[in-house]
Formats: sequence, structure tokens, C-alpha cells
Amino acid sequence: MKLNFNKMFGNKSKETTYSDEVRTPPKSFNSPQEKVLTLISEGCKFEGNLSSPSTTKIDGHVVGNLRGESGIIIGEKGVVEGNVNAVDVIIYGNVKGNVKAHKLELKRSGSLEGDIVIEELATETGSKFNGTVKMGDKTKAILSI
Repeated sequence: MKLNFNKMFGNKSKETTYSDEVRTPPKSFNSPQEKVLTLISEGCKFEGNLSSPSTTKIDGHVVGNLRGESGIIIGEKGVVEGNVNAVDVIIYGNVKGNVKAHKLELKRSGSLEGDIVIEELATETGSKFNGTVKMGDKTKAILSI
């Protein structure tokens, strides 16, 4: 019996690199809770920039920039003091910084103080936003930088 370990475990010679560009999501981001692989939990404080290839949820306090190749969820108790750059961003908590994303959802309990560059925006009644918005066809060039 011959085993091919490259097929079983993947080829390590092809390292995935993080890119600054925000990609259009390959499929919908309807159930983000099921896909969370990285978590900064309530009571934790993280200082520094964080980059993640998977969906990240912030329930603690982050002082620094967040970059994600997938989604970033700021939980109700989550606080981010820095810029957020991801394909999908959902804000239940507080963000003080700029957001660059394909889709941004600002939930009822969410608060955003900063500028946003997006393709799609959804806000719920009761959410708070102070800043400017760049949206639509003109943002495609900005999102891919």
C-alpha cells in the first residue's frame, strides 16, 4: 500500500501569504458563529496588530489593527482601538478606527467611530456611527490596494 502524504496533509512548500487586499467573499457569510477559529475572549486585552486567515471574534479589548482574510466579528463586549480590514466585518461592540471591508454590518448594540470603505453596508436601528463612508464602484480600486 502506497500512501501519498502530500494529498493527506497538504504540500508545505506552498506557503500561504497574507495580502493587504480585501477579496470578494467566495460565498455568503450568513452563519459567522460556526466558522470562528480565532477568539480574543472577554477579559483579555491584546496589544499589537493581529492578522488572521480565518474568521476572528473579538470579545475582549484589542489595541491595534486587525486584518483578516475572512471575517471579523466584534462581540457586544468587544472593543477595538485600531483599524479593521477584512472581507466581512460585523460589529456588535465598539470600534474606534477605520474599517475597510467588502461588507460591513453594524448591529443595534454596535458603535463605530471612524471612516469606512465598503461595497455593502447594513445597519440596525440603534447602532451608532460617526465618520465618512466611501461605497460602491469607486471603492473597488481602494479595496484591492
